[in-house]
Amino acid sequence: MLEARNLNLSIGTKDLLKEASFRIGDSDRVGLVGLNGAGKSTLLRFINSRFNTSQPESTTPALLKSSATTIGYLPQEISFEGDLERTALDYAMRANEKLFQLAQDLHAMEHALGSATEHESDAYHKLIHDFTDATESFDRQGGYRMQSEAEKILSGLGFGAHEFHKKVKEFSGGWQMRLLIAKLLLQKHSLLMLDEPTNHLDIDSLHWLEDYLLGYDGSYIIVSHDKFFLDKLTTKTLEISFQKLTEYKGNYTFYEKEKEARYELAMQRYQNDKKKMSDLQGFVDRFRYKASKARQAQSRLKMLEKLEAGLETPEEDLSQISFAFPKAIPSGRVVMTLKDVAKSYTLPDGSVKQVLKEVNLEILRGDKIAIVGSNGAGKSTLCKILTGGTDFSGDMILGHNVSLNYYAQQQAESLDVNKTMLQEMLDAAPDSEARKRVRDILGCFLFSGETVERRIGVLSGGEKSRVALARMLLMASNLLIMDEPTNHLDMRSKEMLIESLDNYDGTMLLVSHDRYFLDSLVNKVIEIKKGEVSLYQMTYAEFSEKSERELSESSAASKANGKSENASGIKVKVKGDAKPALNGSTNGTNGTAKADKKKVTELEKQIEKAEKEKLLLEATMSQPEFYRNEVKAKEISLDYKSICNRLETLYYDWERASV
Repeated sequence: MLEARNLNLSIGTKDLLKEASFRIGDSDRVGLVGLNGAGKSTLLRFINSRFNTSQPESTTPALLKSSATTIGYLPQEISFEGDLERTALDYAMRANEKLFQLAQDLHAMEHALGSATEHESDAYHKLIHDFTDATESFDRQGGYRMQSEAEKILSGLGFGAHEFHKKVKEFSGGWQMRLLIAKLLLQKHSLLMLDEPTNHLDIDSLHWLEDYLLGYDGSYIIVSHDKFFLDKLTTKTLEISFQKLTEYKGNYTFYEKEKEARYELAMQRYQNDKKKMSDLQGFVDRFRYKASKARQAQSRLKMLEKLEAGLETPEEDLSQISFAFPKAIPSGRVVMTLKDVAKSYTLPDGSVKQVLKEVNLEILRGDKIAIVGSNGAGKSTLCKILTGGTDFSGDMILGHNVSLNYYAQQQAESLDVNKTMLQEMLDAAPDSEARKRVRDILGCFLFSGETVERRIGVLSGGEKSRVALARMLLMASNLLIMDEPTNHLDMRSKEMLIESLDNYDGTMLLVSHDRYFLDSLVNKVIEIKKGEVSLYQMTYAEFSEKSERELSESSAASKANGKSENASGIKVKVKGDAKPALNGSTNGTNGTAKADKKKVTELEKQIEKAEKEKLLLEATMSQPEFYRNEVKAKEISLDYKSICNRLETLYYDWERASV
């Protein structure tokens, strides 16, 4: 599928790979790992440029692919030039540009047929013939499933049905990244290259993407700092380190263990060779000038020279740098209390969006809490309320001796662009002891040597975020609130942060989509769902297991009680009774529930009827004599197109009514 033979790769004067070789076969699931700056993203960009651009960076024979292989590439930074005015659904459906254009052509031909007056002319008969051929081709290529497939993937990635017709430009950068993921998945490439696909996904979308990729027909290469994501999806790991590319035949956890075992074996071999060289050198020194031993000494000298030529010091890039948060005066037992706290926003159209409603919460000293929920649920809003960053209704009471340190997603904006990294850190250090550790802390976040003298204003967004996080580690506090602190950290920096937080003796609240990060630290979970906040006394792993179990039980109950099969073989879900909410309220009045159930039943009858009509038309169109009568063929083809469109609408209405 894809093969590299003795590939050399560099940026400017910096060599990233020297004579690297690897092969990606059919259905390979590959994790590409290495420290930040090792060359992972550069390698993916190079492959994409080599095969997916009209002017490739290189036509080197060191990189080859089969003619049938198509490559889809998700970069970390995206551009939507030319597509900003399209709707989300329109953008996704253009994944197959030829099929999308064929749909446009069919629409134009339908219009031409409907407005034609010369029904006996050769031009009209040719139009019928072309329309019939185009309809067959469109159906054969899955054109009638194009919209439903696009809607399914958009929904899986977190887009609501009401957002399908929003323009691309109206979405934030994170949601635009999801649109690009949707388009790539719809294109069904034989090889996907995904560079940090999890950075902009919430937990629900992350689970959906994992399940989708597990069933993907092609191969993929994933760059990610999400250990759980790599463990679940990959079966082979390629590591870039010290300008070499090394293959490990397993997932990320296997790679970690195997890398350590290989290093220990290489170190043992190195030490054995060093001892052997020392023994040989001792023999040569003693007997070099003794006539009876001269030949033996000469022989050992040659052995020594051979060992010296082949001796390699094992390379190790996992040196650990630890850091402890500065000690702060302990807070009181109750750190923070929320009473009937609510928050709403007025949207541009004048409507009001209720983000949080009647939140009652008590945070105690020593709590290590994960704040979870889908994107837009209100996680960052809750953090801003807790830190005084936004107004709200209700009461918030701060406990005794609470000193707060807050890392926001936009924390990098608080840095002084005119200072160097080192100046920014030294100015933030509270005492001389902290100043001594400034360079070590910057080293944890991949800034060392002369790089610490770079000015903040010239750093990338990711680099600024890392400096902001490093600066935070200098400040003494007994309450930490951190919103997505791991987004720009590699595995080593993340492990350092986890170790530091694990030894932190204060209280902390963490917002993160990184399950490994949360699983390593928290003892409680706050879930935000539909504006309501629930507190669970459990680890993140226990919460995740509970959520998956409830989802599985709900799905099983739905299958047992809520599905019937219509005459066409299409399974249709029948909505069961709504369960009461945790706060005692119900999901609507009895009258509304009955009305919804009646609507669902009516829609199911219409779907069943339409499916039967569709089957009859398909049976007619499959007959050999169907195309002999072009006028009749045109009428039936138009009816078929109409019934397909009607079914799409019915299924959409049914899904909305069944929620």
